[in-house]
Amino acid sequence: MQPTWVTEATVLVVAGKGGVGSTTVGAAVALLAARGGADVLLISVDGREGVGSLLGGAPLDSEDRVLRKIGKGRVRGRTIPPRQAFADYLELKGISGVLRKAASAAQLDSIAAATPGLEHLLVLGKIKELEREHAADLIVVDAPPAGHAAAFLHSAAALQKVVANGPVRAQADEVAAMLADRTRCQGLLVTLPEETPVNETIELAYDLEEDLGLDLAPLIVNGCWPDRPGMTLSVTAAAKAQSIKLSSVNRAALEVSAEFGRMRLEGQRRQLARLDELLALPRLLLPRLPTAHLGTVELDLLADALSATVEGRA
Repeated sequence: MQPTWVTEATVLVVAGKGGVGSTTVGAAVALLAARGGADVLLISVDGREGVGSLLGGAPLDSEDRVLRKIGKGRVRGRTIPPRQAFADYLELKGISGVLRKAASAAQLDSIAAATPGLEHLLVLGKIKELEREHAADLIVVDAPPAGHAAAFLHSAAALQKVVANGPVRAQADEVAAMLADRTRCQGLLVTLPEETPVNETIELAYDLEEDLGLDLAPLIVNGCWPDRPGMTLSVTAAAKAQSIKLSSVNRAALEVSAEFGRMRLEGQRRQLARLDELLALPRLLLPRLPTAHLGTVELDLLADALSATVEGRA
């Protein structure tokens, strides 16, 4: 069953510190929405083309392509290079093809250098136009890693402060309005149950909610170790309970493994407790998958996990 938070807004911006799996989570959310019959457009802002293969389709490029069909639903994917967003913007403003080609090739670099945040605004502006045109039931945006996600999402507000009028100001106003409207856009933050990702996630969450007014969907805690009560038993006690005799070599190896597991679980509990205390968001825990390579099978497992009941606020 598809949870309501998945399609509460038309645009879902997925962000997290590099390495936490936000791209994979974004693909799993797109898959979950498509299972419910939605037409989903997955956009990779940084051009991470491998997400297309993860969904069973071709690597992403600037063309809109179907990656996977599920019953009445489907997942499409594409990238939005700033240069293409600039050309599309010129086309939207009615500039002819020849002039548009020359302008997009020659002027973007110099204009962007003189206008910090413009490239981000162009990409967000293109996403805003896709949302306005109802290009999909759900647009999942795989944002840059957390350190850059704030700059990406703040680009409209930053330009509003320095540009008084004109087309750039109008674009900034429209993007800012989309980000602040919870029926149009929400943020989905992803973290690991580890100290540094949790620190960055808490900081990013307050930044986006308080400064931008961006509504946040449930927090996704990825890569969680299973909490097994039996880990509290010593290896000797566990073996005795199962009527198993262990050699000294096997006992020593299992003790090292068990201690590692206990340490990871204890660290995970500490970080979840910090999130309880410092970030009042509902959340979902996704399992750590014991594989070196994520494929379509693992993505289906993550989509299943995303359909679970959301934990309430702390």
